[in-house]
Order: sequence, then structure tokens, then C-alpha cells
Amino acid sequence: MGQGSTFKVYLPAVSLKPETAVERQISLEAFRGQGERILLVEDEATIRKLSTRALRESGYTPFPAANVAEALVIFERENGDFALVFSDVVLPDGSGLNLVDRLLARQPDLRVLLSSGYTDPKSQWQAIRERGFPFLRKPYALSELLRSVSETMHSR
Repeated sequence: MGQGSTFKVYLPAVSLKPETAVERQISLEAFRGQGERILLVEDEATIRKLSTRALRESGYTPFPAANVAEALVIFERENGDFALVFSDVVLPDGSGLNLVDRLLARQPDLRVLLSSGYTDPKSQWQAIRERGFPFLRKPYALSELLRSVSETMHSR
């Protein structure tokens, strides 16, 4: 007591050499856009800024919104001229799923990609699955974002 402690950890010796990890390069060129307009709805400022920048630098034209109200204003101002709405499911002033319903009523051929970091009922996973909307789980890597956007844009 009052003298400190000494810990000794004994690990078993292993005669196997560690496997060399093969780093797989992902080409983001396959996911480049052609100026497609995307309504990006994300309440988390950092994610919204990073996603906007990534989409812009990958050839898309993103229109960022922080909530449902802002998304509706942008949608109206741009006359619904969007190829895709990429929305968080849980927003401070409503649900991304309800927002999508309102936008689809105005533009039925609008592509939809939803995202959430929640795994509880807030994510509305059952309703998203029933509606057949593509879903991107947070946190996501840049390559996952661009792949999901590209696949959603080109799906029928």
C-alpha cells in the first residue's frame, strides 16, 4: 500500500508470421457525376459540409439543407429540378421519410437515398425497407457515399 503496483503480462509466443494485408485501391472515377443536381438534407453541419464538398468535387451539383423546412424552400426555389434527394432520416423538424413523401408527390421520378446513424426505431428502418429506398448507414466513407449516390442515380 502506498508503494505502487507492478503488472506483468505474459503473452503466448506465436511462430506464425502476420499476413500481409493487401490494400485494395478504390477508383472513385467510376462514381463521378455529370452535374446531376442533388438535394442534400443533413442536420449535422460537419457531415453536411463534407458531403457537399465530396459530391461537388465528384462532378455532382449538391444543394445542402439543414432541415425539412430549408429543403422544401430549396426544392420550391429550384422548381423540383433534382435528380436525387439524399436525406438523413432523423431531422430536427421532422422525418426525412416524410420529406421524401412530400417531394415525390411533386416529382414522382425523383431518386431517393436515405441515411441514418440510428439503429433504434428512430431510423424508421422497417418503413424504409418496405418502400424499397436505398439506405446508407452512418458513419460512411467517401467511397461508400459516392458508390451509393451513383448506384441510386442509375437504378431503375
